[in-house]
Amino acid sequence: MLTAAGLGALATYSAEHWPLSEPNLTSYPVEIAPVNGVAPLLLVTDPAPRPDFTAYLGEILRAEGWLGLRQIRLRQLDRPIEGAVVVLGSTPLGTEGKEWLRQFVSAGGGLIGIRPDPALADVFGVAYTGTARINDFFKPTAATGISGPLQLHTVYDRIELRGAEIVATSGNGDPLVTIHRFGAGMAALWTFDLARTIALIRQGNPTWSNLERDGMDGVRASDLFTGWIDLERIAIPQADEHQRLLSRMIEEVSPVPLLRLWYLPDNAPSAIIATGDAHGSRVSHIEQLLRIVERHSGTASIYYTPPPTDANGRLARKLRWMLGQTPLIGSHIGGDDPLPAPYHVAAWRERGHEFGMHPYVEHGLAEGYYRHWSEFLKLGYGPVPPTVRTHRILWHGWVKNAVVQAAYGIRMNLDHYHSGPTVRKADGTWTMGYLNGSGLPLRFVDETGTVIDVYQQATHLVDEHLMPVFQTGYEVGLDGAGAAAQTIALVAAGIDRYPTAFGLQCHVDPFLLGEPIAGEVAHWLDATLAYAEGARIPIMAAERWLRFINARNQSDFSDLNWNGQRLSGVMTTPSAPLPLTLLIPESHRHTRLRAVQVADNRQAQQQRTIAGKTYRAVRLVSGQQQVIIDYS
Repeated sequence: MLTAAGLGALATYSAEHWPLSEPNLTSYPVEIAPVNGVAPLLLVTDPAPRPDFTAYLGEILRAEGWLGLRQIRLRQLDRPIEGAVVVLGSTPLGTEGKEWLRQFVSAGGGLIGIRPDPALADVFGVAYTGTARINDFFKPTAATGISGPLQLHTVYDRIELRGAEIVATSGNGDPLVTIHRFGAGMAALWTFDLARTIALIRQGNPTWSNLERDGMDGVRASDLFTGWIDLERIAIPQADEHQRLLSRMIEEVSPVPLLRLWYLPDNAPSAIIATGDAHGSRVSHIEQLLRIVERHSGTASIYYTPPPTDANGRLARKLRWMLGQTPLIGSHIGGDDPLPAPYHVAAWRERGHEFGMHPYVEHGLAEGYYRHWSEFLKLGYGPVPPTVRTHRILWHGWVKNAVVQAAYGIRMNLDHYHSGPTVRKADGTWTMGYLNGSGLPLRFVDETGTVIDVYQQATHLVDEHLMPVFQTGYEVGLDGAGAAAQTIALVAAGIDRYPTAFGLQCHVDPFLLGEPIAGEVAHWLDATLAYAEGARIPIMAAERWLRFINARNQSDFSDLNWNGQRLSGVMTTPSAPLPLTLLIPESHRHTRLRAVQVADNRQAQQQRTIAGKTYRAVRLVSGQQQVIIDYS
């Protein structure tokens, strides 16, 4: 007869050999709440022929921090609906929808048209003359406050002006963005699909999916950008500048002052999202990295690949961890420098750090994720955290990695990574900047326009790009001081100009390899984080950053009322790891901000400028609170 201990051992042995059930590889689009009452911002979501990037347009509006965003279906209007600004994509409009929009603008509403139905040409003050397909540049006027020119990867409609004013043109002078007064209201027009343009800048060229283009072994996320990103403009977050012009025009056409949230925690000018890939590293190696991060009041994400083993080896490893905690004999059995055990992982998480997977996918994306997910759980490292970086940033399809990751509950991906020949000019000059044209995360979108519930967070500051960490021949070849000068310069250039969550990659491996590379990498990391700390830039693990984004996106402004001088409503703010910041326009039309009443705004109020528009910045507390804003 088996004893209880024997039964337990048999169960443990069976669990190690028994495969875990695979998750369901299905991702669902992210919805926007329907309108109820008066809404500041209405997004028209009538079905349109695929591809339709209207849902991604909603992602852009959320990333820009707009409060009170609601969806409206013009084909299902069965009651009066009030709003300040309607954002319209390329959905075909029925007779009733066209008439409703004309009346809405004529009565004083604001309309944003993103390559809309040409039947509204008179509302936008233009006449359509044909379609052009030119790999051209987008040139905003100086008054917009937008850096240009920007890349443009999509078709645009050629128009003639019939009363509209130009806001941006193509390289050959064709109007690309215009604004027009129609009746008592205002309408702004984009002659191209802005949402799809931003997706193509951020995610690369989908026709190059699964193609080796940069000369480095393995198809990586960066292969989608080789020859796609203009390296003369890589220091400008082009996708972000496109969407900030959209925000500027929303305010230009709005009949009421609109409220939004600052991009980053506690009104910070930027943030560092600190991460480190670890391949078979031991506790002491991980601790060396974490101690540097903690020295600067930060937290970090460790993406860990354990040394490969089979089920029997996993059992032996877990037994060694268990005996390693035994008094007297533990240090002899566990060793002076063990592999991370579940109790080490728990302690790191208690200190605010993230410990997640770092899957290898050389033999298949779904297979690789399943194998590493299963190994991670069976080693006792679970639950699996919601952020990840794939080993060697190997990439499948246009967004297939994100689809697979969503099935495992992963909601942030850091695979878009600044390194390799993709970011080297023809003359041999290496660049620093924004490979995917962005310093801020948005969810991925597929070729049909379906949004995937996984955020694309770029990794901008990469140790192996700047220093000979692995000596691949694809690095700049700097020492720690020179690498720090490069990263600090990029972060400094973004302050007050390009608000950015800078993804930082500091491998744990150099601390395993030892001197001299360990000292150079440590110097780079320490100097970069010291600058960030001095500039009041928070340093945080990706998981903590994701929790902040969730709270920001779940915040809302409702019960809006505007009488021409006073704006009031209810602000709802979920609990966040760091405070959110409310942005209130300092001016609206011919009025100026006079007074702000929010539940707890006793702290000194600051200002922020986005695309030439100035805002009062007010720290928010969690919960519901009445907001009263007076203009004069």
